[in-house]
Amino acid sequence: MLVNPYFQNVASEFIFFFFFVLIYLTFHYFGSRRRLLRFFNITDSKSLCLYLSNLSIPPGSSLGADGTPRSYSGPAVPLYEVHLIPVFQRLFNLLIPGLDSVPGSLRTLLLSDVRVNIIASPLNQSDVDKESTFITIGSPGYNWASERVENHFHALAKFVNNNSGLQLANTPVVSVNGCAFVQRAVDQTTGQVAFYVAGPSTQGTTGAARYLASEWKQLDRRYPLQRPFCIMLRISSQDGRHHEVLFER
Repeated sequence: MLVNPYFQNVASEFIFFFFFVLIYLTFHYFGSRRRLLRFFNITDSKSLCLYLSNLSIPPGSSLGADGTPRSYSGPAVPLYEVHLIPVFQRLFNLLIPGLDSVPGSLRTLLLSDVRVNIIASPLNQSDVDKESTFITIGSPGYNWASERVENHFHALAKFVNNNSGLQLANTPVVSVNGCAFVQRAVDQTTGQVAFYVAGPSTQGTTGAARYLASEWKQLDRRYPLQRPFCIMLRISSQDGRHHEVLFER
């Protein structure tokens, strides 16, 4: 039986899986994984909501992929925000690298202990989740979750001038090209935590989302224990990967 090729293949996959589970547990409890969950205040529920903007397309104003006017009307999510979904999916899900040469189902082994719920903004502020930590993308003009943060979470920075500029506390209004903010806000009544990334342009919002996903370790060191913060940025590239910190609080 021990020399049976099928048995050897199954046994090798099981041994391989066992060692990677062991590595994962070590990473979870002693590595940055634990810091990640703490920074985003992901507790026993192990879930997080990601709220995207929700556009309303009136009848007769939509265009098809070929540029031809089409009859679709109703809700729509901006394409650039859809492209940000994998940024956060990769952040909270562990895809084991180097498995291309491994036979069988282990080739695409994915370790995940956090459920990321992708939600287009509800049409009513009262329908925004009131328990889980959430990340909201975009301005309150298109996202009720962002509106809720500004109204109920003592947000340090807000949109002003009909969503054309940003203001952090009593500092001057920022409306430079590519400006954006990244902030963590806390509902002082319930303790719920929200992360708010947005700018008046797609470039700014994209850069703010990428900044949160890539710089969370630095932010965790500077702002521990769910302390509110706000980083005002100027995004200098279309893909959102290059930035300058204007000021922070």
